[in-house]
Amino acid sequence: MFARRSFLALPPSAKFLYVLLKTRRRMSRQELISETFLPPRTVNYGLSRLKDLGLVREDVHTEDSRKVVYELTETPF
Repeated sequence: MFARRSFLALPPSAKFLYVLLKTRRRMSRQELISETFLPPRTVNYGLSRLKDLGLVREDVHTEDSRKVVYELTETPF
């Protein structure tokens, strides 16, 4: 079970990425950077925090197997 407190302790950038993934379903790292205007390091950090909590998973891009897409695994509440 996911702890709500853990989600609330995330940095704002990670929460922003979570909300964007919730509305868009699947996005690549580059799409997240382009849509959010966040620096690549910030997007990487937010994604790693979300992955650590088990909220986001990586999957292979359907059109280009060299790319990775991110999608939500569960809701935090």
